[in-house]
Amino acid sequence: MSRSVSLAAVAVALAALALPASAGAASSSSKAELTVMSRNLYLGPDLIPLASAADLPAFEQTAANVWRNVQATDFPKRATALAKEIKKTKPDLIGLQEAAVWRKSPDGVKDGQATPATVVVYDYIKTLRAELKKAGVEYRVVIQQDEFDFEAPTALGYDIRLTQRDAILERVGTKVKTGKTYKGQYSKTFIVPTQAGTANSKRGWVAVDAKVGGKSFRFVDTHLEAYGGDIREAQAKQLLGSGGPLTSKTKNTILVGDLNSDPRDAAADAAAYKAIAGAGFVNVFSKLPATSGQNELVNNPTSTLKSSIDHILVRPKQTVVKASVVGNKASDRVGGLWPSDHAGVVATLRLK
Repeated sequence: MSRSVSLAAVAVALAALALPASAGAASSSSKAELTVMSRNLYLGPDLIPLASAADLPAFEQTAANVWRNVQATDFPKRATALAKEIKKTKPDLIGLQEAAVWRKSPDGVKDGQATPATVVVYDYIKTLRAELKKAGVEYRVVIQQDEFDFEAPTALGYDIRLTQRDAILERVGTKVKTGKTYKGQYSKTFIVPTQAGTANSKRGWVAVDAKVGGKSFRFVDTHLEAYGGDIREAQAKQLLGSGGPLTSKTKNTILVGDLNSDPRDAAADAAAYKAIAGAGFVNVFSKLPATSGQNELVNNPTSTLKSSIDHILVRPKQTVVKASVVGNKASDRVGGLWPSDHAGVVATLRLK
């Protein structure tokens, strides 16, 4: 009798031990999940007309129009919509592109690149973070890097200066633990002569090593060149090559960004994406969504998104719990403006 009771007690004890083990395995799996986003903030105007100005007066008038479009596309207003989509999807890490800083010179100072303009009018990262805080969610800057930096005289009697930035933001309170950061710039760039001096479209990448649920990974954000498939392909190969952030083929790696390359494009334009995919990176979307194509003033009433150039790619292949697009519905607009001329892409991943 006592032996039977003893055996029954042992069986109950073993069953009790088995339950936490199973629950522990499930918990460990869920702890290795994170949500990431790629978001092009849109600098505000199209800069290409500056390159085609026939003389300096025409250039200055075009620059004045560019500045008016920066104001018309109203980033402080658009930032409220961006904050709303970020609050809703709660990405642990965000890769930002076109995180612009716009400065002007004092009135009457109009000498182009001779005297750097320092009066900040718009700082997109600062504004976005402030809107996020107002919305009840906070993000900190893990790393950022200045890229293209150009100053132009205008017909308004002062200079305007654009500094493009790439950045990685981390949600305050996330279970993701970030560590060492990295950044670099591409050797091959798009260089354009203008009436106000040469514009060098510097571009690069930012990265951070991180850990979630005991799983290590690298998160990389980039914005490849928009003009010139050969330049874009060379930049993609630099990402993958020696000294680039994507050299390890065994490390869990997440690449996000505006690659300006759709695999369905003509050969030259698709080459950058195909180089990355050929190196073993897998898109989190089985069917690529349209992410680029709203008009210059982002005030078109109906979405005109067409090409798929904003991507989240992983190597090795990971479990995609969920992948979604944000900023692509008419209801996402604020004051008649789309959040950006791009949609954003978001994915929840379970790391191996």
